[in-house]
Amino acid sequence: MPVALPTTFSTRSTVLPNNEERRAFGKQHMSAAMIFWLSQNGWSHPNMEELAAWALKEAGALHTSQMSHIRNGRMRMLGVKTIDALGAINMATWAYHSSKDQLKQLNVDVTTKKIEELLADAKPLLHPITNEPLDAGGFMNLYLGYIKLEGVVGGASNAADFGSVATKIGSYLEAAIRTSGTDFLDAKKIFSRTFEGQPDKANKMVAAAASLDTYSKEELTADIAQICEALERLDGKTRTPETVVEELST
Repeated sequence: MPVALPTTFSTRSTVLPNNEERRAFGKQHMSAAMIFWLSQNGWSHPNMEELAAWALKEAGALHTSQMSHIRNGRMRMLGVKTIDALGAINMATWAYHSSKDQLKQLNVDVTTKKIEELLADAKPLLHPITNEPLDAGGFMNLYLGYIKLEGVVGGASNAADFGSVATKIGSYLEAAIRTSGTDFLDAKKIFSRTFEGQPDKANKMVAAAASLDTYSKEELTADIAQICEALERLDGKTRTPETVVEELST
């Protein structure tokens, strides 16, 4: 009788075979995931500290300095408390929106008005195979380079390849606007529908297209998924962060 493989086993075929390269990728991807997650949810480093204390019912489980090192790709090793905190925040974020009974079972602290505000529009990070929220083990697999989150690219580390993508994104945006037959003013109005309540991000897309502004690696990591969505509104073409990176990396 054949042995039933774990659902996540299929991801191993896509993992870098060289251990050193895999771990380097994981470190960079962890940086990208944190930038993306915090930007998506509007969370700051101090907010993460507050959320960790709530989710684990334990003060000091996560510090702003640790978040800074992770985002910058400078964390040599993730401590167990850090991994525990990230998993707890992510699981509690999922449960807050999906199952109040599960939230009680997670034994979170009192959900204050401030915590409710932080969670109101927040989304968890999901495992690319199971589509379930990442727990502490999931974050460790992410950091070790065993899994890659869909739509999350880049990072703030010294990876030259994504730096090149950030440099080229302005001309890419200009070409998309020009090819669509739309002027910059109308393009900004279209982009604003994606960045609702964030006019600065729509303005930045147009400014980058006009060579008046540039994207840093961290800014592009945070915004690229929404940039793809905004461009689809413009010209109807489906793009993903991965396909844009691939196109601009050649």
